[in-house]
Formats: sequence, C-alpha cells, structure tokens
Amino acid sequence: MSNLTIIYDFLLTTVLGIGFLRYKKLTVPFKILTLSVIATLLLAILNQISINRYKHNYPILHLECITGYIFYSLTYYYLFKDKKIKKLILISIAIVTVFFFINALFLQPFNKVFPSNLYLPTQALYAFFSLLLFREMLQYPLKINIIKQSSFWFNIAILFYATTMFFMMGLSNYLGEHKHSPNFISFALYLWYFILYAFHVLIGVSLLTNNKEITTTDA
Repeated sequence: MSNLTIIYDFLLTTVLGIGFLRYKKLTVPFKILTLSVIATLLLAILNQISINRYKHNYPILHLECITGYIFYSLTYYYLFKDKKIKKLILISIAIVTVFFFINALFLQPFNKVFPSNLYLPTQALYAFFSLLLFREMLQYPLKINIIKQSSFWFNIAILFYATTMFFMMGLSNYLGEHKHSPNFISFALYLWYFILYAFHVLIGVSLLTNNKEITTTDA
C-alpha cells in the first residue's frame, strides 16, 4: 500500500469519525453524507485488495461511481426546497441506476473497462445540482455567516470535485494516447489524490459546521 493510499484512508477515517461523533447533531442530509463516507472507505479498502489480487480495480470504480451518485444526490434531495428539483433528483437516481447495470453488463464491462459512460454524465449532474443549490441559497439566504453553513461547504466540495475530475479525465485520455515520462505520470497520480484529499477535507468541514439546532432544511 502506497503512502498516498495510507493518507487517503486515514483522511476518510478522520472524516468518518467527525460524522460519527456529531451524528446526533446532524441534519438528515448530513447523516446521509456520513453514510457515504462509510461506503467510500469500504470501497477504498476493496480497491487496494482488487489491485493487489487482480492487478486492476475496474469493478470497484463502477461501484464507486454509482454509490457516490446515489449518496450525494440524496444529500442534495434533502437540501433543496424546490419540489420540482427534488423530483428531478429522484428521477435522475432511477435513470442513472438503470444505466449503471446496462453499462456494466453490456457497454463497458465492469471487469474490463473504466466506466466513463457513467462517470462523465454524473460529474455533469453534480455540477448542475451544485449551481442550482447556489442559486437557491441566494434566493433563500439563511441568517448565518456563509462560512458556517454546512450546505455551502458541501456544495463547494461537489463543484470542486465535479469540475476537477473532468480535467483529470481529459488528462488521463491524453496520457493514454501519448507516451510520457514516469515523472509526468507520477505528477498526474499525485494530482488525482490531491483532488480526493481536498474533496474529503471539504466534506469534513461540512460535517463539522452542520447542526440541526441552528440549520434549517426542508426535507
């Protein structure tokens, strides 16, 4: 196990600890977000097992994509006030879940190919929901400093993750088509983990700032 994965697992464990310690104080969307960290940590462990045993992690990447989408979309579902957007989120979860099975079985086999057919649309949906939530936050501002608003930090995390992962997908495709030095490939790997670290640090901040006694959400 590399130092990068050790740091990643430690960070996930820390964020999960924050969620567990504050679980009773969390609102519904951030309880769901805490559960998402459990799934992420378990899949990170399975990821290393798969790489060590089978020399690839394609099945885990497929699972990471669908579980992440379900958990983060449900978090958004409980953060939004607009009933039309809530309905749109539920429809998107159903469509993405059905497409997950079609893609994994027929289009991009779960044991052979990275699930780019599922990955790219879900990143676009993350960015879309994030922008919609920012708009709603402006329409219905809370009487709380924005840096103390857990929904703000969660939304920043998702928007950061979605946009940077688009960049990483483009970089990965470029690396796949061109031969580069090991140093350049190492840089891309470090950048990938930096994005994951930053994302989960922001998730941790959102869990730290959430409190059902002062935060209002419309479920």
